[in-house]
Amino acid sequence: MLKHIVFDCDGVLWQGTNEGYVQCYHRAAVEAGIQIDYALARQRILAIWGTSAQHEVQAMIPNHPQLVAEVVQRYRRLVRSDLFLNTATLVPGAIATLQTLSQHYGLSAITGMNADNLGKLFERFNLRSFFRHAISTGETNDPAQQKRTGFHLRQVLDWESVAPHEALCVGDAQVEVEMAQRQQVPVVIVLTGHLDERQARDLNVRAIIRSVADLPAWIAG
Repeated sequence: MLKHIVFDCDGVLWQGTNEGYVQCYHRAAVEAGIQIDYALARQRILAIWGTSAQHEVQAMIPNHPQLVAEVVQRYRRLVRSDLFLNTATLVPGAIATLQTLSQHYGLSAITGMNADNLGKLFERFNLRSFFRHAISTGETNDPAQQKRTGFHLRQVLDWESVAPHEALCVGDAQVEVEMAQRQQVPVVIVLTGHLDERQARDLNVRAIIRSVADLPAWIAG
């Protein structure tokens, strides 16, 4: 029996921020004096999406290791500015979905977004009251605690005394699929973020739905 649902945020509850991250990474590199094509920066970042800012910067500028610390510092400033925050728009139907689901299940959020921005967007969109736990995975460079390892998902399962088969993860990217599968939790992919239907199908997920607004009907079956 389903007891707890764990949501990603970017591309699931709100849209626009996935590209907002790339914009901030690219501008940080340019400000540091690195000339890099935007499309190339995006490709390199998405290849290791869901890791820490340091790891993503290292992937974006592999030929400039001496500038990684500076670019990370610039990125952390930019991603906390309106350049990033103003890219976020709530997915249509997200509030109604959370209102419905929170009456029957425990809800948590696990996101790679930094904790400052998570708090700001939860406040902006009036989401905090729906969630028992809201966890940022982007605060550590520890390889064992990156999002895809399932470290934070395991924490939620333990805190809630929920078995893997009693939980459900909802995401938009491969990193959420890896996170869920490593903890043997079923995962549903929404098509409002990174993955298209073909890509999601190749990942052998429990279900693919158009957006989070379709989740209550899918659960009701």
